[in-house]
Amino acid sequence: MKDLPTTDAGDTVYPPSSELVSRAHVDAARYEEMYARSVSDSEGFWAEQAERLD
Repeated sequence: MKDLPTTDAGDTVYPPSSELVSRAHVDAARYEEMYARSVSDSEGFWAEQAERLD
């Protein structure tokens, strides 16, 4: 078995399968964009996310 990466705390990181990645709704770039928005406009971001639940 090849060496898997670990976190700073020493936990093993298991990368997702290519199949799972291909079916994901958010890629790394979109995640970074969403995260930045959640930090810069927390109330607006989470209000939009809450609307998706209704």
